[in-house]
Amino acid sequence: MPIINKSKVIELMAKKDILTFKELAKELGISTTQLSNILSEKFEPIKSNVVELAKFLEVSPLELIKKSSKEK
Repeated sequence: MPIINKSKVIELMAKKDILTFKELAKELGISTTQLSNILSEKFEPIKSNVVELAKFLEVSPLELIKKSSKEK
């Protein structure tokens, strides 16, 4: 199951001077709960959410994806 690479998101947030997930959620126009679910390893993110996050962070969606630890 693909999941979002949270450390990559944090790295890209820093480049945009976004310090918290609350700020990122506000910039994306979503709730912090929704962002938490997108970044959680327990949920497979919806493609459109990954695309929107990648678009905002100015990267390819594939740069944000990693395989879950169960698939290693």
